[in-house]
Amino acid sequence: MTPQQALQMAQQRPEIGRLLSERLRESGMTPDEIRSRLRAAGYSGSMLDQFLTRDTVGIPAPTQATLQAISLLGLAQFSMEDSLLLTQDTLGWRLFRDSLRTDSVIRRDSVLKAVGRLQLFGLDVFRKATTQFAGIVNGPVDDTYRLGPGDVLVLILTGEVEAAHTLEVTREGFIVIPEVGQVFVSNLALGQLRSVLYDRLGRIYSGVTRAQNAKTKFEVTVARVRVLTVRVAGDVARPGAYQVAATAGVLSALYEAGGVTERGNFRAVEVRRGSELIGTVDLYDYLLRGSTPANVRIDGGDVVFVPVRGARVKINGAVTRPAIYEVKPTETLRDLIRIAGGLTPEAEATTVTIDRILPPSERPAPGRNRTVITADLQAALDSTKAPVPLAAGDSVTVFGISGGRTQSVAIEGSVWHPGAYRLDAGMRLSDLIRIAGGTRPETYRGRAQILRVRPDSTREMIGAALDSGDDPPLREQDQVTIYARTDFRPLRYVGVYGAVKNPGRVAFADSMTLKDAILMAGGVTEVADLTEAEVARLVLDRTGAGDSIATALKVPLDSSFVGDPTGYISRPAGNAGPIIRLAPYDNILVKRLAGFESAREVVLSGEVRSPGRYTLRSKNERLSDLIERAGGLTPQAHPDGVRFFRAAATGTTAWRGARTPVRDSTGRVRPGARLPSDSMPPKWSATMDRVGLDLARVLKNNRDKDNIVLAGGDSIFIPAYSPIVRVEGSVNSPTSVTYRPGAGVSYYVDAAGGYARLAFKKGTFVQQPNGAIQKRGEPGAGAVVVVPEREAAPPSQFSLAAVLGLVGQVISAATTIAVIIVTR
Repeated sequence: MTPQQALQMAQQRPEIGRLLSERLRESGMTPDEIRSRLRAAGYSGSMLDQFLTRDTVGIPAPTQATLQAISLLGLAQFSMEDSLLLTQDTLGWRLFRDSLRTDSVIRRDSVLKAVGRLQLFGLDVFRKATTQFAGIVNGPVDDTYRLGPGDVLVLILTGEVEAAHTLEVTREGFIVIPEVGQVFVSNLALGQLRSVLYDRLGRIYSGVTRAQNAKTKFEVTVARVRVLTVRVAGDVARPGAYQVAATAGVLSALYEAGGVTERGNFRAVEVRRGSELIGTVDLYDYLLRGSTPANVRIDGGDVVFVPVRGARVKINGAVTRPAIYEVKPTETLRDLIRIAGGLTPEAEATTVTIDRILPPSERPAPGRNRTVITADLQAALDSTKAPVPLAAGDSVTVFGISGGRTQSVAIEGSVWHPGAYRLDAGMRLSDLIRIAGGTRPETYRGRAQILRVRPDSTREMIGAALDSGDDPPLREQDQVTIYARTDFRPLRYVGVYGAVKNPGRVAFADSMTLKDAILMAGGVTEVADLTEAEVARLVLDRTGAGDSIATALKVPLDSSFVGDPTGYISRPAGNAGPIIRLAPYDNILVKRLAGFESAREVVLSGEVRSPGRYTLRSKNERLSDLIERAGGLTPQAHPDGVRFFRAAATGTTAWRGARTPVRDSTGRVRPGARLPSDSMPPKWSATMDRVGLDLARVLKNNRDKDNIVLAGGDSIFIPAYSPIVRVEGSVNSPTSVTYRPGAGVSYYVDAAGGYARLAFKKGTFVQQPNGAIQKRGEPGAGAVVVVPEREAAPPSQFSLAAVLGLVGQVISAATTIAVIIVTR
C-alpha cells in the first residue's frame, strides 16, 4: 500500500479517527506535552485537540497534515518509506504504525532468533518510535545550557523590588530587560548569564549584590528552549533534516532518523559544525551503561554523521549476550567479554577459541584463509597478564560445561520424590529409596534395577528384589528404576460411539456399567434413540467360536440417560432395563432417531425484499419457493446475474481460506461446518461450485429444469442490474466495457484493445452473468469475456545462428575442394 492509498483509506473510514484518538491517549503523554511538541515543531498547538477528547462521537477522519503531526509524535510513520498500514480483523480496523523498513528488520531479526543466528548488538534499539529522547521543551535546564535566539527566559526579582519579566532572546542574541536595557546573551551558559546580570541589575537596583544578605535577589530560568534544525547523515535509516529541542542530544537526532543501519558505526558517531569536528559519541556507553553523552551538545545547523562501521567480531557460547559487536582497535578479548555481559555460570572458564581470518600476507595457500587460536580464558581475563588482541572478523567461542553430575545417583519410577541425589559414603539401595520418600503403594517389589556404567563405558544391569533383603551398594552415576504394578497391566478401554456428545474411547474400570460409559462420553445427544443401544463384546473364549470375533447385545435405554429429560424433541423413552455391566474392550453404539435431521440452512442475499438465512421447510423445497418466501425480487434486481453457489462435490470447501468439512456421506451438512453468512461479500470463491441457471425462466415457470431442489449450505446472491461487460485474459488492455445489446464477442474484444500476441482466439469463451459458460453467444449485461493465452511454442532445435554457422562451414569446405582441384 502506497502512502497515498493509505491516506485515502484513512479518510474514507471514520473509525480511523477514533483509533488515532485512542493511540494518542495510550501514548503516555499528557495533552499539554503533546501541544508543546507540536508548537516546537512549528505546528499549531491545538491541531490535535479534536483527537484528545474522550468523547469519540464525531471525531473526523485524519487529514494529511494530521497524519504528519502524529508521525512527529512517534505514533505513526507516514512517508515514502513508511506507510500507514491498515488490516481488517474481527475487531474492526486497527492502525499499525511500524514502518516498512522497521517491519522488515523485525521480521529478519525474528528469523535470526528462530535459527539461532547472532544479531548485531544495538541495531534494534532505535527502531521503535519513542518520546523518551525528544528533548525537554518546557522545564528546567542545567547551568551549562548555552542560550541562543528563540529561548524564552523568566527573570524574577524579590525583596526591595518585586517584579517578574518574560524575556525572549532575539534573533540578534539580546534580551531586553525593562529599565535595564538590552543584554547580549547569545552563546552564554545559563550560569554565566547570572554573573552578567549581577553587574547589569546592580547598576539599576542598589539592593542587587552578591552578598548573602542582599536586599534584592533575582532568579533567572529558562521557560522554553528553542527548537533546532539538525541534519543526520551517513549510515542511518532515514537521513535528512530534523527539528529537535535545544536540550536534545545526539541520541534524539538518531531516534528521529530511525537509528544506525547495519553498515553504520556504533562506536564513533561524529558531530560536525561546519568543517569542524565538535566531538564523537560512543553509542555503547548508552547501550551498555545508559550513559548519555553530556560533553557533546548539538546546535542549530550541526550535522550528526554516522560513518561506516569499524571492526566487528562475534562472540558466542556461555556469555550473557551472545551477539556481533563492534570493537575499537585498542579493545581486547577481556573488553569483548565485558561488553557481552560477562561469563554465565555455565561457562567452562578454561579455554576459549578464536576463529580468525588470516591477513592476505599470512595465507599459506589458496583456500586456506582461516586459522583457529586457542587462548587461556583465565589469563585473558586477568588484567595483570598480557591481553589477547582481536582482529576484524574474529569469531570467539566460550565453551560451556559438559558432562554429568559428580557424586550423585538418580532414582525414577514408583517413589514419591524421583530425581537426583548426593551419593554419600556407604549408601545402599534402601538408603536412596528412603531419601526419595519411600515406595508408592502400587510398587512392584519383585525387582528393582540399577543401571551402572563401568570405567570402560560399558553398561551393567544389577537387579534386586525389594523384599528379599538384597540391598546392593550404590556407585557414582548409578540410575535406579522402581517399577509399579500398573506399568505391566494392559490399557483397558471401552468404545462409545453414535449419538453421544464425545464419541471415542474411555478408560475401563471394574464394575463399570453402560450408564457410566455413556456419562463419561458426555451423555447422549438430543437425536439419540433411547429404545435400545448395541454393545459389541469380544469373544475371548475361542473354543468352538468358529469365525465369530464379537457378539452384539441389544440393551434398552431409558430417560435417565438424558441429562435434561425435558428435551424439545419427542421420542420414545424406553423402559428401564437391568443394569448392564461392561467388559474390557466393549464397543457401545447409541443409535440415532430414525428420520431425524438437523436444520438445513441456505443464504439468500442481494436484491430480494427480505434477504437473510433461511431454514428449508422440506427436503423438496426449490429455488422459486425460497424467493417467494423472501417476498420476491426488488425492482432493481437483475435475475440473469444470479450467483448460485453449492458446496463442492468433494465434501469440503474453503470459504475465506478456512478448509472445513461441509457434507457427510448422506449429503447432510456436518455439525460445526462453516457456511456462508449474510454478511459475506457477493464474490464467489473458487473452492465453491457455482451453478449456472436461468432465474428469469424459473420465475416465469416453476417447472423449469433450473428450478432446482435446494440443499443445506446453498448461497444465492441476486445482484442489481449493471450494464457492464468485463473483458479479461490475453487482450491488450483488459477493461470493463459498457453493455451493448446485440453486440458479439468481437465487439468487446476490440473495445479492450484487441487480441494480444499470445491470445488463443479459438478458446475465447463467455461467462454469462448467471454463471453459465458459453463458447459462442452474445454476452449479457454483467458477463465476462475471457480470452485464454496459448502456450508458448517450444524453442526451435536449431537457432538461426547455428544454421548460418553450418552453412558457412559447408561453403568453406567446398571452396577448399575447388582450390585443390584447380591447382592439380
